[in-house]
Amino acid sequence: MDRLLFQSLAAAKTQSTIRAQLTNDLANTSTPGFKKSFDHVLLRSVKVTADYGYQSRYQPVVQHTNEIDLKPGPQMETGRLLDIAMQNKTVLGVITENDQIAFTRRGDLQIAGDGTLLTGDGLEVAGEGGVPIVVLPQTVISIAKDGTVNASTPEEPEGDPVPIGQLMLRDSSEQILVRRVDGLYEAKGSNGNGGDFENGPVPAEIQIGVLEGSNVSPIEAMVRLIDFSRSFEAQVNIIKETKDNDQSGATMMRLS
Repeated sequence: MDRLLFQSLAAAKTQSTIRAQLTNDLANTSTPGFKKSFDHVLLRSVKVTADYGYQSRYQPVVQHTNEIDLKPGPQMETGRLLDIAMQNKTVLGVITENDQIAFTRRGDLQIAGDGTLLTGDGLEVAGEGGVPIVVLPQTVISIAKDGTVNASTPEEPEGDPVPIGQLMLRDSSEQILVRRVDGLYEAKGSNGNGGDFENGPVPAEIQIGVLEGSNVSPIEAMVRLIDFSRSFEAQVNIIKETKDNDQSGATMMRLS
Protein backbone atom coordinates (compact mmCIF):
# COMPACT_ATOMS: atom_id res chain seq x y z
CA MET A 1 0.00 0.00 0.00
CA ASP A 2 2.74 2.46 0.98
CA ARG A 3 4.63 1.63 -2.22
CA LEU A 4 1.65 2.74 -4.28
CA LEU A 5 1.45 5.98 -2.28
CA PHE A 6 5.16 6.71 -2.81
CA GLN A 7 4.91 6.14 -6.55
CA SER A 8 1.76 8.25 -6.95
CA LEU A 9 3.27 11.05 -4.89
CA ALA A 10 6.46 11.04 -6.99
CA ALA A 11 4.40 11.15 -10.21
CA ALA A 12 2.26 14.00 -8.87
CA LYS A 13 5.35 16.03 -7.93
CA THR A 14 6.82 15.47 -11.39
CA GLN A 15 3.65 16.59 -13.15
CA SER A 16 3.36 19.62 -10.86
CA THR A 17 6.88 20.72 -11.82
CA ILE A 18 6.17 20.31 -15.53
CA ARG A 19 2.91 22.25 -15.19
CA ALA A 20 4.83 25.14 -13.60
CA GLN A 21 7.31 25.06 -16.48
CA LEU A 22 4.53 25.12 -19.10
CA THR A 23 2.83 28.00 -17.27
CA ASN A 24 6.11 29.93 -17.40
CA ASP A 25 6.39 29.21 -21.14
CA LEU A 26 2.88 30.52 -21.77
CA ALA A 27 3.60 33.68 -19.77
CA ASN A 28 6.62 34.45 -21.98
CA THR A 29 5.21 33.90 -25.46
CA SER A 30 5.71 37.60 -26.21
CA THR A 31 9.11 38.03 -24.48
CA PRO A 32 11.90 38.76 -27.01
CA GLY A 33 14.37 35.89 -27.31
CA PHE A 34 12.60 33.66 -24.78
CA LYS A 35 13.40 29.96 -25.16
CA LYS A 36 11.25 27.12 -23.95
CA SER A 37 12.88 24.30 -22.06
CA PHE A 38 12.36 20.60 -21.69
CA ASP A 39 12.77 18.32 -18.70
CA HIS A 40 15.23 15.48 -18.54
CA VAL A 41 13.73 13.27 -15.85
CA LEU A 42 15.91 10.87 -13.87
CA LEU A 43 14.15 8.44 -11.56
CA ARG A 44 16.14 6.93 -8.72
CA SER A 45 15.25 5.11 -5.50
CA VAL A 46 16.05 6.44 -2.04
CA LYS A 47 15.81 4.30 1.08
CA VAL A 48 13.15 5.48 3.50
CA THR A 49 14.59 5.79 6.99
CA ALA A 50 12.15 5.99 9.87
CA ASP A 51 11.68 4.74 13.43
CA TYR A 52 8.72 2.64 12.38
CA GLY A 53 7.59 0.45 9.51
CA TYR A 54 9.68 -1.75 7.25
CA GLN A 55 13.32 -0.76 6.82
CA SER A 56 13.38 -2.22 3.31
CA ARG A 57 11.12 0.46 1.82
CA TYR A 58 12.46 2.62 -1.03
CA GLN A 59 10.82 5.75 -2.38
CA PRO A 60 11.17 6.82 -6.04
CA VAL A 61 12.67 10.30 -6.30
CA VAL A 62 12.53 12.30 -9.53
CA GLN A 63 15.42 14.60 -10.47
CA HIS A 64 14.79 17.28 -13.11
CA THR A 65 17.22 18.94 -15.47
CA ASN A 66 15.60 21.96 -17.11
CA GLU A 67 17.52 22.15 -20.40
CA ILE A 68 17.12 25.06 -22.82
CA ASP A 69 15.73 24.45 -26.30
CA LEU A 70 17.62 26.91 -28.54
CA LYS A 71 15.38 26.34 -31.54
CA PRO A 72 15.16 29.77 -33.24
CA GLY A 73 12.02 31.83 -32.89
CA PRO A 74 10.46 34.16 -35.48
CA GLN A 75 12.61 37.15 -36.40
CA MET A 76 11.11 40.64 -36.60
CA GLU A 77 12.93 43.40 -38.45
CA THR A 78 12.90 46.65 -36.45
CA GLY A 79 15.67 48.72 -38.06
CA ARG A 80 16.81 49.82 -34.59
CA LEU A 81 20.61 49.75 -34.26
CA LEU A 82 20.49 48.42 -30.69
CA ASP A 83 18.24 45.48 -31.55
CA ILE A 84 20.22 42.30 -32.15
CA ALA A 85 19.20 38.73 -32.94
CA MET A 86 21.61 35.93 -32.07
CA GLN A 87 22.18 33.45 -34.87
CA ASN A 88 22.43 29.64 -34.64
CA LYS A 89 23.06 28.77 -30.96
CA THR A 90 24.79 32.00 -29.99
CA VAL A 91 23.99 33.36 -26.52
CA LEU A 92 24.77 36.73 -24.95
CA GLY A 93 26.52 37.12 -21.61
CA VAL A 94 24.96 39.36 -18.95
CA ILE A 95 25.84 40.29 -15.39
CA THR A 96 23.27 39.27 -12.79
CA GLU A 97 22.27 41.23 -9.69
CA ASN A 98 24.73 39.20 -7.58
CA ASP A 99 27.58 39.84 -10.07
CA GLN A 100 27.48 36.41 -11.70
CA ILE A 101 27.87 35.75 -15.42
CA ALA A 102 24.79 34.21 -17.03
CA PHE A 103 23.46 34.08 -20.58
CA THR A 104 20.35 35.09 -22.50
CA ARG A 105 18.95 35.36 -26.02
CA ARG A 106 17.20 38.65 -25.35
CA GLY A 107 18.51 41.26 -27.77
CA ASP A 108 16.52 44.45 -27.18
CA LEU A 109 19.46 46.50 -25.86
CA GLN A 110 19.31 49.99 -24.43
CA ILE A 111 21.63 52.55 -22.86
CA ALA A 112 21.10 53.57 -19.23
CA GLY A 113 21.48 57.12 -17.96
CA ASP A 114 25.04 56.42 -16.81
CA GLY A 115 25.98 55.00 -20.23
CA THR A 116 25.84 51.32 -19.25
CA LEU A 117 24.59 48.98 -21.97
CA LEU A 118 21.57 47.02 -20.70
CA THR A 119 19.20 44.34 -21.94
CA GLY A 120 15.49 45.04 -22.19
CA ASP A 121 14.91 43.65 -18.68
CA GLY A 122 17.57 45.89 -17.11
CA LEU A 123 20.57 43.55 -16.86
CA GLU A 124 24.06 44.80 -17.63
CA VAL A 125 25.48 43.42 -20.86
CA ALA A 126 28.80 41.69 -20.24
CA GLY A 127 31.86 42.44 -22.32
CA GLU A 128 34.88 40.20 -22.70
CA GLY A 129 36.35 39.63 -19.25
CA GLY A 130 32.93 39.91 -17.62
CA VAL A 131 32.98 43.71 -17.24
CA PRO A 132 30.04 45.95 -18.20
CA ILE A 133 30.14 47.90 -21.44
CA VAL A 134 29.91 51.66 -20.83
CA VAL A 135 29.18 54.16 -23.59
CA LEU A 136 30.70 57.64 -23.38
CA PRO A 137 28.31 60.63 -23.39
CA GLN A 138 27.54 62.37 -26.67
CA THR A 139 28.51 59.34 -28.77
CA VAL A 140 26.58 57.19 -31.23
CA ILE A 141 27.21 53.46 -30.99
CA SER A 142 26.84 50.69 -33.52
CA ILE A 143 27.30 46.95 -33.17
CA ALA A 144 29.05 44.74 -35.71
CA LYS A 145 28.02 41.19 -36.58
CA ASP A 146 30.85 39.76 -34.48
CA GLY A 147 29.67 41.71 -31.41
CA THR A 148 32.16 44.60 -31.57
CA VAL A 149 30.66 47.77 -30.07
CA ASN A 150 31.83 50.86 -31.95
CA ALA A 151 31.36 54.52 -31.03
CA SER A 152 31.44 57.68 -33.14
CA THR A 153 30.67 61.33 -32.49
CA PRO A 154 27.78 63.19 -34.16
CA GLU A 155 30.23 65.93 -35.17
CA GLU A 156 32.22 63.47 -37.28
CA PRO A 157 29.65 61.07 -38.76
CA GLU A 158 31.96 60.08 -41.60
CA GLY A 159 34.92 59.37 -39.33
CA ASP A 160 36.08 55.87 -38.50
CA PRO A 161 34.19 54.46 -35.49
CA VAL A 162 36.27 53.57 -32.45
CA PRO A 163 35.82 50.12 -30.81
CA ILE A 164 34.87 50.54 -27.15
CA GLY A 165 33.96 46.96 -26.23
CA GLN A 166 33.13 43.44 -27.32
CA LEU A 167 29.90 41.66 -26.46
CA MET A 168 30.36 38.37 -24.65
CA LEU A 169 28.97 36.11 -27.36
CA ARG A 170 29.32 32.36 -26.98
CA ASP A 171 28.47 29.49 -29.31
CA SER A 172 26.64 26.88 -27.22
CA SER A 173 26.35 24.22 -29.93
CA GLU A 174 28.49 21.83 -27.85
CA GLN A 175 27.30 22.99 -24.43
CA ILE A 176 24.11 22.03 -22.60
CA LEU A 177 22.46 25.09 -21.08
CA VAL A 178 20.00 24.91 -18.19
CA ARG A 179 17.61 27.51 -16.83
CA ARG A 180 18.43 29.31 -13.61
CA VAL A 181 15.87 30.41 -11.03
CA ASP A 182 16.12 33.97 -12.46
CA GLY A 183 15.22 32.72 -15.96
CA LEU A 184 18.72 33.14 -17.41
CA TYR A 185 20.91 30.34 -18.76
CA GLU A 186 24.07 28.75 -17.44
CA ALA A 187 26.20 25.75 -18.36
CA LYS A 188 24.94 22.44 -17.00
CA GLY A 189 26.71 21.62 -13.75
CA SER A 190 27.16 25.24 -12.64
CA ASN A 191 24.62 24.68 -9.85
CA GLY A 192 23.34 28.24 -9.89
CA ASN A 193 26.80 29.84 -9.73
CA GLY A 194 26.83 30.93 -13.38
CA GLY A 195 30.14 31.63 -15.09
CA ASP A 196 31.59 31.61 -18.58
CA PHE A 197 32.02 28.45 -20.66
CA GLU A 198 34.21 27.42 -23.57
CA ASN A 199 33.16 28.76 -26.94
CA GLY A 200 31.94 26.24 -29.51
CA PRO A 201 33.27 25.68 -33.05
CA VAL A 202 30.56 27.70 -34.81
CA PRO A 203 31.32 31.45 -35.11
CA ALA A 204 29.16 33.47 -32.73
CA GLU A 205 27.27 36.01 -34.83
CA ILE A 206 24.39 38.43 -34.46
CA GLN A 207 22.06 40.21 -36.86
CA ILE A 208 21.58 43.95 -36.42
CA GLY A 209 18.20 45.68 -36.50
CA VAL A 210 16.31 42.44 -35.89
CA LEU A 211 14.64 40.99 -32.80
CA GLU A 212 14.02 37.29 -32.22
CA GLY A 213 10.67 36.32 -30.79
CA SER A 214 9.83 33.50 -28.42
CA ASN A 215 10.00 29.93 -29.75
CA VAL A 216 7.02 28.88 -27.61
CA SER A 217 3.92 27.70 -29.46
CA PRO A 218 0.94 28.85 -27.34
CA ILE A 219 -1.36 26.14 -28.73
CA GLU A 220 1.14 23.35 -28.10
CA ALA A 221 1.90 24.60 -24.59
CA MET A 222 -1.81 24.89 -23.74
CA VAL A 223 -2.57 21.35 -24.93
CA ARG A 224 0.33 19.95 -22.90
CA LEU A 225 -0.78 21.94 -19.87
CA ILE A 226 -4.30 20.49 -20.05
CA ASP A 227 -2.87 16.98 -20.47
CA PHE A 228 -0.57 17.26 -17.44
CA SER A 229 -3.36 18.82 -15.36
CA ARG A 230 -5.52 15.76 -16.01
CA SER A 231 -2.64 13.42 -15.18
CA PHE A 232 -1.97 15.31 -11.94
CA GLU A 233 -5.63 15.02 -10.98
CA ALA A 234 -5.55 11.28 -11.70
CA GLN A 235 -2.55 10.78 -9.39
CA VAL A 236 -4.28 12.71 -6.59
CA ASN A 237 -7.38 10.55 -7.02
CA ILE A 238 -5.22 7.42 -6.70
CA ILE A 239 -3.83 8.71 -3.40
CA LYS A 240 -7.37 9.41 -2.14
CA GLU A 241 -8.61 5.96 -3.20
CA THR A 242 -5.62 4.34 -1.48
CA LYS A 243 -6.46 6.20 1.72
CA ASP A 244 -10.10 5.03 1.53
CA ASN A 245 -9.03 1.41 0.91
CA ASP A 246 -6.67 1.55 3.87
CA GLN A 247 -9.43 2.86 6.12
CA SER A 248 -11.78 0.15 4.92
CA GLY A 249 -9.18 -2.53 5.63
CA ALA A 250 -8.61 -1.15 9.13
CA THR A 251 -12.37 -1.25 9.80
CA MET A 252 -12.54 -4.94 8.79
CA MET A 253 -9.80 -5.82 11.29
CA ARG A 254 -11.63 -4.35 14.25
CA LEU A 255 -13.11 -6.75 16.79
CA SER A 256 -16.87 -6.70 16.95
